[in-house]
Amino acid sequence: MAEYHELHTRSAFSFLRGASAPESLADRVGQLDLPGVALQDRDGFYGSVRFHQRARENGFRALVGTELTLEDETVLPILIQTREAYRQVSRLLTRAQLRAAKGNCRIQWSELEEINEGIAVLTGDVEGPLEVAWRRDGHRGMETAMEQMKRHLPAQSLWMEVQRHAVRGEESLVRAKRDLAAAKGLPLLATNGVSYARSQNRQVQDVFTCLRLHTTLDAAGRELAVNGQSYLKSGAEMRALFADLPEAIENTARLAETLEFSLENLGYEFPKLPVPEGHTMDTYLANRTWHGARKRYGKLSRAVKAQLQ
Repeated sequence: MAEYHELHTRSAFSFLRGASAPESLADRVGQLDLPGVALQDRDGFYGSVRFHQRARENGFRALVGTELTLEDETVLPILIQTREAYRQVSRLLTRAQLRAAKGNCRIQWSELEEINEGIAVLTGDVEGPLEVAWRRDGHRGMETAMEQMKRHLPAQSLWMEVQRHAVRGEESLVRAKRDLAAAKGLPLLATNGVSYARSQNRQVQDVFTCLRLHTTLDAAGRELAVNGQSYLKSGAEMRALFADLPEAIENTARLAETLEFSLENLGYEFPKLPVPEGHTMDTYLANRTWHGARKRYGKLSRAVKAQLQ
């Protein structure tokens, strides 16, 4: 039996859309003994390093991803499969952040075509293109949204995301997604759209939602989640939720196997800076260090020289 991997998680680094620190999420993953979890903070990789570091302590794979906010305000969760894709997505996000005010990063649909391989794209949850279209125009809207996704993304990168949070009307949505996935040849993928480590953290999430929307708990009304189901669940809980769609659980392990990239193999090269003739970067740095030390301290003692060396 394939082990469940949680492939859609947000941390408190996700612009008030997640309520738990990356470390808290990682500790909870360790307690639940999940083999791998993907962190997808909104419009960046903000919590990924801290999540990765704590994942090593807790013995699970920290998978890398992000949620991309698109020009029409819908949101696509993506997962990074290769180092090159990480570079391409980082470049795309940087460009989008620079041209917008803080917190208003938007990716154009056409820009997604720049990333033609190395990513897996989930169809999203409540803010995803399919669910937004479903609420607006039912089956017809969902099919139109799917065609838009296929125009701008490689068909083989798409995974039909399904969730169950004990919300009224969600079974009709799950059936519609299942049928559309079958018609379009997409694999089903179960996630819990995690926003906090434990169910009791839902209260913190409500406060964050009010902060994001500049309102109060009394006035927020339906803007708040109807329950506290968006917590990190065990493999057993998720298998029970999707007992009728076992392939949606099995596909989490199948997709996780394709996610070869991790922050361990990120690598980094310092930029090559111009230096005077006769110097390398190392010797010029040493030269400037000695110059600065003499300027600050005057004559240097043998002890100081020894420390500098």
